Amino acid sequence: MREAGRQPQELADEWFFETAVRLHRAGEGASFTGLKSAGLDWGPVVPQAEQAIKTDDPTEAIGIVLRTIQEDLERRFTRAVSKKNYDINDVKAGREYVRAYIDFVVYAHHLYAYVTHGLGQSDEHKSDGTQEFCDRNTR
Repeated sequence: MREAGRQPQELADEWFFETAVRLHRAGEGASFTGLKSAGLDWGPVVPQAEQAIKTDDPTEAIGIVLRTIQEDLERRFTRAVSKKNYDINDVKAGREYVRAYIDFVVYAHHLYAYVTHGLGQSDEHKSDGTQEFCDRNTR
């Protein structure tokens, strides 16, 4: 196909890259969601993780991840706490509290389950049902 002209060559290239990415994602235990445009901003952690591999020092990459998680958990926690002293007769406020409470508690659980059992990890981590729970609840 590569020698049949520009259009067939572009199609062959696209099929090749789709197959490569599909196999890569399958190896991670993740689904294929299509090719992404070059230049997508993956945030600061990917370049820092790559730098960590080059320098044999993960300190900064770990710091970025931990700070991001801490800030997000604190934001969700603060929101839940700010809503917990609602008027018992205010149904809307009660629902807002429950929503904020669940947002914090379930999110913390998902983070913990992901770190301790890892999505896309080997079958040995799936025996307690956490993998299946995370799969169902993180889509």
